[in-house]
Amino acid sequence: MRARPLPPPLRYRPFDVGAADRAGVCRQRLRRRDLVRPTRSIRWARGRPPDDVERIRAFRQILLPGQFVSHLSAAALWELPVPVGAAGPVHITSRIPVAQPRRTGVVGHRITADRAAVVERWGMPVSTPAALWVECGALLAVDQLVVLGDAVVTERRCATTIDDLRGALDRAGARAGVRKLRAALKLVRVGAGSPQETRARLTIVRAGLPEPTLQLDILDEAGRFVGRIDMAYPEQRIVIEYEGDQHRTDAEQWGRDLRRYREVERLGWAVVRWAKSDLGPHAHGAVDHLRSLLARRG
Repeated sequence: MRARPLPPPLRYRPFDVGAADRAGVCRQRLRRRDLVRPTRSIRWARGRPPDDVERIRAFRQILLPGQFVSHLSAAALWELPVPVGAAGPVHITSRIPVAQPRRTGVVGHRITADRAAVVERWGMPVSTPAALWVECGALLAVDQLVVLGDAVVTERRCATTIDDLRGALDRAGARAGVRKLRAALKLVRVGAGSPQETRARLTIVRAGLPEPTLQLDILDEAGRFVGRIDMAYPEQRIVIEYEGDQHRTDAEQWGRDLRRYREVERLGWAVVRWAKSDLGPHAHGAVDHLRSLLARRG
């Protein structure tokens, strides 16, 4: 038999059992297969899954005093890049002596109160950007930590500097992932516009080429703004642009890009355009092309 529709306030967002009780929904209805049960007492409609932020916010009702969202889940609340497939159980940390949470859909952690760095985000207690970066040291590889770190120090909403990351790492002491975090910190830079731009920069540097300048403003002869470039070698007048799928599929964006490239080339800059494949199977050819261009313009 078809399940009875939920009341409108519960159809389009996650809800807890208490909200269902107040809306007059019987407990038997909450056991129907059209509802997802990520953890005890929380539900949402299977056909309308929430985005990452709303999914994690649904766990607000189960947090005890002294608990907060941490690790990859905190990164999601700060809208930072995390690896595909990381949207799994919600990471919740307890300040000692509060008990570590143990329930389906939750990964529990404990920390001493003096080492916790917590603020509010989307109405939830959550690790600060610097703290979550350190927390993710046990979960991510070095390059993933560089991608995350670049975003933390670049996004204005995080209000975090590289020195803040260094301070959080120093305060963390001996913990899982500390060696990866130290290696990643040396590679974190302000100005990366996307994870792929970070990976492009790492590809260039690890090939032995000079590190490019990030987010360079180019002006014309009259001092008028022409465009902001992802990566550049100002002395050699070379710009490197990483083009994601949106550059190809958005006709308006594509047109703006072409006009900008024409003007940049008119001003005497060489334009190098990289795509996703240049970070994978064609990386060697892309790097060799850039190396020869640097040599010619050196």
